[in-house]
This record gives sequence, structure tokens and C-alpha cells, in this order.
Amino acid sequence: MARTFRRYQPGDTAALIALINAANSGGGGSGWTHEADLFEGDRIDVAELLGLLEFPGSMFVLCLEGTELAGCAYLKPLENAAYLGLLAVRPSLQGSGVGKDILRECERIVREEWDGLAIRMTVITQHRPELAAFYERRGYSRTGRFKSFDRLQAKTGMKVPGLTLEWMEKSLA
Repeated sequence: MARTFRRYQPGDTAALIALINAANSGGGGSGWTHEADLFEGDRIDVAELLGLLEFPGSMFVLCLEGTELAGCAYLKPLENAAYLGLLAVRPSLQGSGVGKDILRECERIVREEWDGLAIRMTVITQHRPELAAFYERRGYSRTGRFKSFDRLQAKTGMKVPGLTLEWMEKSLA
């Protein structure tokens, strides 16, 4: 089935939240990219999702297989670059190339529509080496710069003390 992409619309809120939370919880134990061993509770709620979209120019890129939501990612414009976050793939589709396709589409948007020179993201590299390796295989580099979590879930449901995020980036020039 062909994959298509479109931008978030207000009617997508419930499906997008369900997808992100399923991907992060493992969707009942399936999928390889979940954080169920690291966090309790939902990854995102309506308030957080809508808050992300308040940043001028930001968007969620949705990947569809037919009419079904297969995955998504959040893009926020930065000066000459973009921040990419919340890359999520429906657990039953993880490993099928959806994540790679979403990354390619986000890179295209940043390069061709925003004239961006790089994409930056934060990744749990120390406790999720397989995730860091996924991004490294796609040209993203670890920077050695770390930051603490600022999402609500990390404040209320962190199972592993001391988790940090490492900045990773890819040049699009």
C-alpha cells in the first residue's frame, strides 16, 4: 500500500495522541521503539500537543497508509534548521520502513520548503542505544551535548532516575 503524507489538521488530535501514546507504551508489548521500561503513563495529552503547535510554523507531519494513520513526527522551525521530535510509528508497523519514510519527508520539508540546513533532535542515547543507532544509520550524529527532560511524563512517571537526552543532528546542506 502506498504511503502518503499530509500536515496535521484539528480533527486529527485524538488519533495522533492515540498513535504517539501507543508507540511510546509499546502498544501492548509490540514494537521496538517504546519507552515502557523508562516511563509510566501517557507520553502526550491534548494540552501538550496543542501547546507544541503554538510555535509559529510548527507542524505535525502525518504518514498515512491508505486512510490509516501509520506514523507522525513534529517539526519546529529554528534559525537555518529545524527541531524534529515525537517520531512515532504505529507499533504493528514498526520495522516496515514507516519511520525511515517519515524522516525522509521531514528532511525534504526542512530542506525544500524551509531552506533549512540541518535537523536537530534529542534522543535517549544512553538507555536506548538501538534508537541512537537507527538515527546514526540515517546520517544523524551524536553531539555529546545533553539536556534534561522537560515533558510532563518525565516529571511524573520516570522509572529510571537520571535519564537525559542527547542532541543529535544531521546536515542537510
